[in-house]
Amino acid sequence: MFSGYMNQIQRIVKNMGVTGTAQILTALISFVLVIYLARFLGEADFGKYNFAFSFTSLFVIFADLGVNQLLIREIAREKQLSEHYVNNAILLKVSLSILTFIGIVLITWLLRFPKTLSILLYLFGIYNILLTLSSTYLSLFQAWEKMEYVALFQIIERIIIVTLTLTVLFMGYGVIAVGYIYMLAGIIDMIVAVTISFKKFIRPLFKIDWELQKKLLIMGLPFGLNSLFAVFFFKIDTILLGFLKDDVAVGIYNAAYNPLLSLSMIVAGIVSTAIYPVMSKYYKKNKKSLEKFTIISSKYLAILGFPVATGCFILADKFISILYAGGYTSAIIAFQILALFIPFRLVSSITGTLLTSINRQGYRMFSVGISAAFNIILNLILIPYYSYIGASIATVLSELLLYTLFFFYIGRYYKTIKVNQTFTKPLIASIIMALTIYPIKNLNTFILIGLATLIYFISLFLLRTFGDDDRLLLNNLLGKEA
Repeated sequence: MFSGYMNQIQRIVKNMGVTGTAQILTALISFVLVIYLARFLGEADFGKYNFAFSFTSLFVIFADLGVNQLLIREIAREKQLSEHYVNNAILLKVSLSILTFIGIVLITWLLRFPKTLSILLYLFGIYNILLTLSSTYLSLFQAWEKMEYVALFQIIERIIIVTLTLTVLFMGYGVIAVGYIYMLAGIIDMIVAVTISFKKFIRPLFKIDWELQKKLLIMGLPFGLNSLFAVFFFKIDTILLGFLKDDVAVGIYNAAYNPLLSLSMIVAGIVSTAIYPVMSKYYKKNKKSLEKFTIISSKYLAILGFPVATGCFILADKFISILYAGGYTSAIIAFQILALFIPFRLVSSITGTLLTSINRQGYRMFSVGISAAFNIILNLILIPYYSYIGASIATVLSELLLYTLFFFYIGRYYKTIKVNQTFTKPLIASIIMALTIYPIKNLNTFILIGLATLIYFISLFLLRTFGDDDRLLLNNLLGKEA
């Protein structure tokens, strides 16, 4: 049993390596894009860009309704049904996508947005709809644990968007041209995903199975509501800032929020994407291994999350200056506040994945829904008085609530998994790191980061954070004998 467990761990690490390499590469490319968008567009147009993207992201949930997440779980368990599931899912989602775009057009008309913003909403709406359609095929790759195809897709998409967007920005075009680039990228996304799927995995079939369509809608609904609540959770602050304040406030807030959210989502995505199919499989076959996966992944994400949050808090002014060439200084305080959510976001991605894997996605949905509602209420209270600072506080408090709810439902409906006890030593090591580098924070930023990293890991070893299980795991991953 142990050798089988270790073989699965090695496969997970391989998939994490493939996914991680792609996500790190695409993240670096995307960081360049965000930096130049903020610099070239200015606070107001950068605010329009983020508002349009967030607003349409909310609507396109109705083009998916949780089907993609359901496909990963079901195909991971019964791969022979891949062709039947994916083709019916696409047929279903084309109809949903048409209805979704009509909804975007109607809402844009009813709210009487300015012309520039209306055009952006249409363009980003088309892009996000095409992305959710192409993601149906990515769900197939993920269920088969063929993460290299997911990686290929992600890299191609980012290169297209960043290369063409930077080109139009340097040519002097504005935010509308950026919207057209995204729409073009959505079309190419669809072509790439379809080509890989039909060449490597399935054949195109256009026979509708009405019973399966009904199953996809009903069983996917908890996933869909979870995604809807998640978009509220992550994007409602941007949307409410746009309604209650102005484009400048949206731009400043997203200058602080986007880098931190991207960083946390990349790291969490690398792990959760790789372990979700395995968790789903082990819930049926080996619950002891499922518990081990949860504890060890949470432990290492905490080891990563605490020092990153601490470093971002202490060196916020330096990071903002580097990212935006001395601009967006108003975003520094928001950046410091938002950095605090990183450890909780990372671990919540694991515990949320566990809830889905054990067929408790309804409780994951409910937790995200409660946290999203809490986030909306806090934003409505805080934004009128504190603008983007209030939105930052609301985000951190909502992350803490979500973190707590996930653990509550896991303990109540599955078993108590002792994850929190692995956080103490990373937290202490992060505090030691902070106390050491704060007095010398005026040094060169890259020297500071190197010193902080060295101090942190020395502290972890002195605190005996890594035991025999960690050494055994490392040896097996490296192919060495125990």
